[in-house]
Amino acid sequence: MARDYNKEITIATVAMNVVYDKQKNLNKMLHYIDEAANKGANLIVFPEACLQGYLYSLNHSITAEEFEYHFKNAEPIDGPSTMRIIDKAKQRNITVIFGMIEDAEVGGNTVLYNCSVAVGPEGVIGVYRKVHQPGDELHIFNDGIDWPVFDTEVGKIGMLICYDKIFPESGRELALRGAELLIMPTAWPLMSNKEEDLETDHSGYLYNLFDFTRAAENQTFFISSNQVGVCELTGRVFYGHSRIVSPFGKTIAEIGYEEGMAVATINVQQTLLRTRTYDLFTHNLIKDRKPHTYKHLSDSDMYYNQKGIQRASEKLKNTSHS
Repeated sequence: MARDYNKEITIATVAMNVVYDKQKNLNKMLHYIDEAANKGANLIVFPEACLQGYLYSLNHSITAEEFEYHFKNAEPIDGPSTMRIIDKAKQRNITVIFGMIEDAEVGGNTVLYNCSVAVGPEGVIGVYRKVHQPGDELHIFNDGIDWPVFDTEVGKIGMLICYDKIFPESGRELALRGAELLIMPTAWPLMSNKEEDLETDHSGYLYNLFDFTRAAENQTFFISSNQVGVCELTGRVFYGHSRIVSPFGKTIAEIGYEEGMAVATINVQQTLLRTRTYDLFTHNLIKDRKPHTYKHLSDSDMYYNQKGIQRASEKLKNTSHS
């Protein structure tokens, strides 16, 4: 889509207390879509896994009960819940981004993905499947393998989910593909799982740090949407603090540790132009990169020796044929 330096859009991002009841979560999402549309929002963002609920634990203690819950409640991208959200998006003329557990078929087998879905009045706009899997996610979800960018009515959006934002390569890859809005659904908890530690918990500090850094280092907008409050089943405390961050790394709008919605009106193209020409001593951080010097960024041997694995596999194959 052509650049429009006069166009303003309104963004809403939700801090949501999520339960392990898909219908209750969906009803709450539909309510927030109405609330955002009533405030003139063109885009609303929801947290990671807000449709079905996030994992019970991250500490390698996943149970058969949890496997059963997620497999029973996962849906394909074009499933009934997505269709309800698309119907609401058509009714209110709004773009919606939300996290869900996807039921997909790969090679004739059912697999699950932790994904973020963008829909609008026109239907499904795009899907991002989480690339970086922490803790127990490794045991239940398949990895995503790409960083798609989607050209939408609100701008070019790139999605990442939770753990992805810890890796600078995630945001940079999306920015290099042209993303203007980095959108991150998350289920980010406190380390202590105690509400009284909200102001001092290091997990909250890191959450804030990564939001601001990913925006500033890529000179893009960064929109985070986090679960909030105490999880009814596990007692885990989610940090909340859904926010909209400018390409200069400053908070434009935020809701703290409470359920609700932060809303801001922005001019995407004008702000990106200003940030990459005036705000940081005229420095354009995308243009000023020196990729020919970054020799190890794609080196897969750093922590696992892929070449060694291949050599061992070939040796084993040759031995078995001798």
